[in-house]
Amino acid sequence: MRRLACLLWLYTLAAPALAQETVFYKCTDAQGRVSMQNGTPCAPGLRQEVRRVGEVKAIPAAPPKPAASAPSPPQYGEFIQVGGPPTRRAPAAEAAALPAPPPLYQCRTWDGATYYGEEANPPARCAPLQVVGIDGRPGQGLAAACEVRHDACTEVPADQLCAAWYRRLDEAEFRLRYADDDSRRARQTELNAIAAKVEASRCATRAPAP
Repeated sequence: MRRLACLLWLYTLAAPALAQETVFYKCTDAQGRVSMQNGTPCAPGLRQEVRRVGEVKAIPAAPPKPAASAPSPPQYGEFIQVGGPPTRRAPAAEAAALPAPPPLYQCRTWDGATYYGEEANPPARCAPLQVVGIDGRPGQGLAAACEVRHDACTEVPADQLCAAWYRRLDEAEFRLRYADDDSRRARQTELNAIAAKVEASRCATRAPAP
């Protein structure tokens, strides 16, 4: 009996230490979608990453979020091409007499993405907000909500306009190359419009027609 009491006492001391370790599983499917699971391994066929946490501490209540502020305009040149070949276009010598291309703006969205556009003040975007139930937990199919956000834009310098228009042309060609049947026509129209503006300006890559 004394031995059993000692074993129970040792188990009581060890149990809290064992319960302090938590295992998180990061699961990635073939399409790159990521999900996090607490204590449950990933399903077969998913890439699994494991993280062990030695102690889970209570998380204090988060302070109220400050009012959302507009994104700061990007400094021109912050955009980094992460895929696709670099452009090899160059203006034709005879195109120097043509007018300058239309202005371009490098814009930053509410979530930090950057893009080129022709509007200094593009239309507002609706950033999605998480909707929770009356119990405070997120759930699907409850409702939808969003917050109006405005992109911040910086005008591309005049001496960099051709390079920016070439990049925009490259991106339009890339989108068309991987378009599905439903979007192919719209993306072809977009590419044609960008190419027409480039070829009508001093950025033209071929000599203008006589």
